[in-house]
Amino acid sequence: MNMDSNDIKRTSIKTCYASKFSIDFDIPEQQKSNTLIVGTNSTGKSRLACGIASILQNLDWRIIVFDNVGNYQKISDVPFYYTLKANDHDDGKEEWYIPFPSESMIYDMSLLVPDMQRNSVNFCLEQIWNKQVLNPSKWTLIILEEAQLYLENLRGKESQNIMRIASAGRNHRIRVLAVSSDLALIDSSFIRLCSQLYYGRINPEENVKRKMRNYHGLDWLRIAQELDLGYFIYMLGEKLKIINVPLFEPKRTPQPYHVPIPILPQPKSLWQRLKELF
Repeated sequence: MNMDSNDIKRTSIKTCYASKFSIDFDIPEQQKSNTLIVGTNSTGKSRLACGIASILQNLDWRIIVFDNVGNYQKISDVPFYYTLKANDHDDGKEEWYIPFPSESMIYDMSLLVPDMQRNSVNFCLEQIWNKQVLNPSKWTLIILEEAQLYLENLRGKESQNIMRIASAGRNHRIRVLAVSSDLALIDSSFIRLCSQLYYGRINPEENVKRKMRNYHGLDWLRIAQELDLGYFIYMLGEKLKIINVPLFEPKRTPQPYHVPIPILPQPKSLWQRLKELF
């Protein structure tokens, strides 16, 4: 299909176009449910997630990315990123001091160990939920990179806010897009809450193959083991097909987010204090 030089926004059940990036993606379905992207390393998973985020940003969605690799600063067009550090956590109060801007943001957690990554994501999701419930605003998409860190056990203590958003987030305009290299480590409860799935070439590990076979049968398992870079099995509802996803290339890259420094009131001069007395 020929496309003009200007950016194109189009939403349909089958295909979306934004900034010359075209994929099979159903936006109304994203509002109703969640999305999962899985595949072994170097299959284009993160680029696909960035492309979906770009499409939704053009439709005035807020995008919140939890990136524990530090790669989204290079491949995403989300406007800002903030690097989380261990000293952002108050051990005494068990709280995180993290900025929550009104616009889209990447939280780079590559400097945190996995336990702190899980804890910070759980804390952030609770704040996002509370803000959206108390003051409803635009649709928000939560992107979880290396999602197996958070979705292996949805009944775990530090997965409660993810479970709440994945289950009931539609009522408060919050949805989840999870990206993982290991299908076997994604809780089946979350998979059932996803109506759109993208399978890149899967990990040949036996548990992954068994799970893929149980969900989609032996034929689709064989196909998933032989997919080339950029090719995915796309599932919408109960229908599956093979698609070719173009390489997403951002027109801009995120800029570091600087926490505004509060302006303290200047002390009154002696003359000002004297004037107030008379």
